[in-house]
Amino acid sequence: MMRDNIVFIGFMGCGKSTMARKLAIELDRIFLDSDLLIEAKFNQSINEIFENKGEYFFREQEQKLADFFILCQNTCIASGGGFINVKNLEKIGLSIYLRADFEYLKKRLNKDEIAKRPLFFDEIKAKKLYNERIKIYENKADVILDIENKSIDELIRELKKVVK
Repeated sequence: MMRDNIVFIGFMGCGKSTMARKLAIELDRIFLDSDLLIEAKFNQSINEIFENKGEYFFREQEQKLADFFILCQNTCIASGGGFINVKNLEKIGLSIYLRADFEYLKKRLNKDEIAKRPLFFDEIKAKKLYNERIKIYENKADVILDIENKSIDELIRELKKVVK
């Protein structure tokens, strides 16, 4: 069965949720957000899940969602930054990497947004993680969209040329 899902991948703060939600509206699709679904399941923030159950547990939950997403159709999915490590990502749908430089992403996030991202607390570790993930994002992506200095509307117009 052909999957028509669109999965947004990229580092923390690149706008995966914003883009997935906007494209879902534009294309009349279902919007799903892996982090929000995990938070809703446990009634805890990502930070609390990391603190109480650990990153390994969180990654297990991401894999369960990935397995579920394979069964979905007609969705725009915002994934977490580490979602690229799930098995069978390519079976979920078209992967769109929202690419930007680390410094650009850092400037996009205010203190509250950084506080929601446990892997961004230590900027040196966050930059190291960013550098480790760049090639993975590029290799897993079906489409790479450079987001720097572009409005959401510009990015949506670019995406609509690629997806239907």
